[in-house]
Amino acid sequence: MKKVLLLIIALICLAASAAETDSSKPARIALTTAASNLPVIYLEAKEQIVSERKVPCAVRMVLPKGMEQGSAAALKGVVRIHGASSQGYPKTSFGLSLDMPVRWLEMRERSHWVLNAAFVDRSLMRHKLSYDLFRSFSVTNAPRFASASRFIEVNFNGKYHGVYLLMERVDRAMFDLRRYESNALHHACIYKAVDHAANFDSFGHDGYEQREPDPLTGDYWGPLDRFNRFVSSAKDVEFFDPAKGIATRLDLDNTIDFHLLVLLTSNMDGFDKNLLIGRDAPLTNAPPPRFFFAPWDYDATFGRNWEASAVGTRAWLSNHLFDRLLGDADYRKKFSARWQQLREKQFSVENIHRMIDGNTHTVGDAAKRNELRWRTLDGPYPDRLSFEQDIAQMKDWVSTRVKWLDDEIERRTRNKAKSR
Repeated sequence: MKKVLLLIIALICLAASAAETDSSKPARIALTTAASNLPVIYLEAKEQIVSERKVPCAVRMVLPKGMEQGSAAALKGVVRIHGASSQGYPKTSFGLSLDMPVRWLEMRERSHWVLNAAFVDRSLMRHKLSYDLFRSFSVTNAPRFASASRFIEVNFNGKYHGVYLLMERVDRAMFDLRRYESNALHHACIYKAVDHAANFDSFGHDGYEQREPDPLTGDYWGPLDRFNRFVSSAKDVEFFDPAKGIATRLDLDNTIDFHLLVLLTSNMDGFDKNLLIGRDAPLTNAPPPRFFFAPWDYDATFGRNWEASAVGTRAWLSNHLFDRLLGDADYRKKFSARWQQLREKQFSVENIHRMIDGNTHTVGDAAKRNELRWRTLDGPYPDRLSFEQDIAQMKDWVSTRVKWLDDEIERRTRNKAKSR
């Protein structure tokens, strides 16, 4: 069904583009990054960019006036279309792999980057808002890993291509995991849930992709298979055993934070899909490493679904693992206490509105240029929203959502019986 909807969206966009009249040309000519308020990436590729393979490219970044000027020299690398369902959209995301690492916009020095198109997100900020929230939970010795990101504009092969989010790629380096050693028996691992089979309710690894170690080095499914077998089949007495149970296999504090982020944002596509679960390599004479979660793909959040349809404020999102954990009284107590703690600061309506306002100010006039460049987006959308209208709806949605969650989390965590 999702593939059919994507095909319909693509056909509508093509039809709308073909129907443009000559009167639209002046607006197109006006689209220029010459005086951009954002950093601009100039991307050049002589071959057609596709998802199946990487093609050579040249990339350079130019900073706006007022920002410290770094090198604007062209960097060589390769590029491909990034993402799965988003490949059907006219404004595509790109994955960049540069020949040498670069430190862009005060983020970590790295060779691999993502240019996220945020095609279905009129606000352009749902990814950034969600990741920044999760990163803000970090404390000493308890990091919360999520992609750092910055708003930029992209000029592709000499033509204005819109506002993008420059993002760190999620990989071993981001999680500070140990390097792959070919002669080792055990390795650090990262798995991405790519469909709804990743619900932790069955044996094996259906619904997942291996991200670390690199699949080209060979399959490495043992850690995830053992974890899924335990979660799906262990009896409660074994599951909650403090010496050998789930707390020795999974970072429960991280899990609570991750689940609360899913709930706060109402990520309809992120509790049994589009999540990342990772674990470091084990060391001799050391406690076994525990799995942890990291967020990915958060455009279906803050009142919108993956195809931009409106989402209400009363959805409870969970999976088999989270349900099992909430069946334990001690875990429910910790879950409730952490929600109350976050509501005082990171999850306060005032803080989230402040973050939205900050992103709105940063994007600035670039939002109008992006709307002009992709004005045919009006066709496939379930409703027609401007950048400003989406921002206003997000703020109203957040205010209502957190009030509902206050009551719902209190109800679910005070009951002795597991509630679904």
